[in-house]
Amino acid sequence: MKGIFLNQKNTFSRAVPVLVFLGLMAQFTGRAMAQAPDLIVFNGKIATVDENMTFVEALAVRDDTLVALGSNEDILGLAGPETKRVDVKGRTVLPGIVDPHRHLTGFQAEDFPEVKGVRVPPSQDKEEITQGIIEAIQKKAQEVKPGEWIIINPMGWSARELILYEEITAAHLDSWAPGHAIMLNETGTGAFSQILFSSKARELIEEELPAFADFTDADIKGDGVNLANIIVKDILLKGRDKEYAESIKPYLIDAAPHYGITAVGTRILRTPLNALFILDQKNEMPIRFGWFFSDGAYYNPAGFYKRFPNFVGVGSKYVWSLGNGEEVVESPTTGLCTTLPIINPALREHYRKAQIELCRLLHPVIRATIKDQIAYGRGVEYHGAGDRTIDLLLEIIEEVQQERNLTDEDIREKRLTMEHLALVRPDQYPKLKKYGIIMANTPGYFTRNIDKSKAANIPQNFGEEYLKWHQPAKSFIDYGIITVMSEIGRPFVALKRYITREACFTARLPEQGEVGVEKCAIFAPEQAVNRNTALRMATIWPAYYMVREDKIGSLEEGKWADFIVIDQDYFRVPEKEIADIQVLLTVLGGEVIYANPDFGPVDRDLFRSPDYVKDAVLAN
Repeated sequence: MKGIFLNQKNTFSRAVPVLVFLGLMAQFTGRAMAQAPDLIVFNGKIATVDENMTFVEALAVRDDTLVALGSNEDILGLAGPETKRVDVKGRTVLPGIVDPHRHLTGFQAEDFPEVKGVRVPPSQDKEEITQGIIEAIQKKAQEVKPGEWIIINPMGWSARELILYEEITAAHLDSWAPGHAIMLNETGTGAFSQILFSSKARELIEEELPAFADFTDADIKGDGVNLANIIVKDILLKGRDKEYAESIKPYLIDAAPHYGITAVGTRILRTPLNALFILDQKNEMPIRFGWFFSDGAYYNPAGFYKRFPNFVGVGSKYVWSLGNGEEVVESPTTGLCTTLPIINPALREHYRKAQIELCRLLHPVIRATIKDQIAYGRGVEYHGAGDRTIDLLLEIIEEVQQERNLTDEDIREKRLTMEHLALVRPDQYPKLKKYGIIMANTPGYFTRNIDKSKAANIPQNFGEEYLKWHQPAKSFIDYGIITVMSEIGRPFVALKRYITREACFTARLPEQGEVGVEKCAIFAPEQAVNRNTALRMATIWPAYYMVREDKIGSLEEGKWADFIVIDQDYFRVPEKEIADIQVLLTVLGGEVIYANPDFGPVDRDLFRSPDYVKDAVLAN
């Protein structure tokens, strides 16, 4: 690859001399055309997103692979009597979107009633919230057997403070329902989630995860998102992999294809991973899925990773490994681990009362786990949201390099990643480039600078002048740092944000701002990128993160036939209208997995399975 990858060694595919490569490709093309293609898409503006951003009119697919691209005349000339033809009527065709950080291992709580928590409505009155919690716990204790789990979800800021300020403790939970495993998990706005366990709950967790004993209640109270995930999926639903697979399949179908996303990378736990394997074995995966083990400090402390070989890239066409990750490095929703002083008095007082450690890499168990992950494999999705966390991650990389006598190239080959990037100092760029760190920018973080409830609101909490450190995508690229989008959300909204650096947000709760009023702002406009670059950040560059740049991310011969058809020309529509672009057709491996009725009639035989037809207009 050229551009930002000029100095990156491709460790996941073998280098081939140019002449030999051309010869092999000629042989491949000859073999491919020995049989007619299964599918031809024609009359389009097809952006290949290859090295030169080439545009063609048509493409041909055989089995699940692109076998030819070119003019309508040339490609249609390859058709045989059984070839399906799709006329896209001049519309724009793009590679499928690749999101290397998208949390797609959820399910409908209704599918598993025993993990559905009891909600306690929000209130400004802490006494009222506390009484609601007590009543919910005691009522549930009468409904379940002694020792069984009770999950209570109080909502809102007052509930959050009750846990963070330790106004409710494990001793309280023990007294309200003695002998029960109680998880008090505050569910606030966004990803905020504070957590507290009763003594019996901790006992059951430690039976499954002995390393959990190394974490105090104070260590984990701000990590509700990850811990609730572990408790529900790998303890409460342990051994129910087949049921989980049935639950997650419709969720996956609904969560990504209609956005044009064809490949994701996601942290995963044991039960969801087994569910993915089940779907893959049944050929029922609706998306390509790169997974990595997560929350290793809770599961597998130092010493675990050295016992296993590096399995990066191992798997099938639909499910493969990305390595090992650690969600507990930093929780940017709780607060940023940064070198900057907090200028917001209210936030300073909040942290004083909460006594919460934002720089979680200072915890010896977490730091040792990260060190092992990097030393013996590939570490991904490290939350380097604050610049101090990035410093700490770079320190660990340097320790590993020195202790194991690794070269800079050895580190680059690992393709380590850092995510979210709310604050990145320019003086950190040289090491980020030196070690080939993939910097994964999160589009949703722009709105956190408008949402008054977010600890990652930079203007409010640190000073507007530091917005220049916020996801500086253009500076990364100009400096030669590998740059992608991740946790993309709605792809065309995300693309617009990096092209215009503008984001809009409407408050839903009083603590977020003026309720119901949309506010828009432009953040560090000098960091805007052009359309071609933004598209690469969402396709071919994250394909490198996913260790599948030879198979996804662009439309080229020999790659998997993953592409989308959109309703407007991404390359010509006014910048402000990019967010309004709709996906009309999503194709995975040459098979349709989403069809918007506005696309028009689609042959039933083109769908991957009847599960994907839904509201599509069928041609037969």
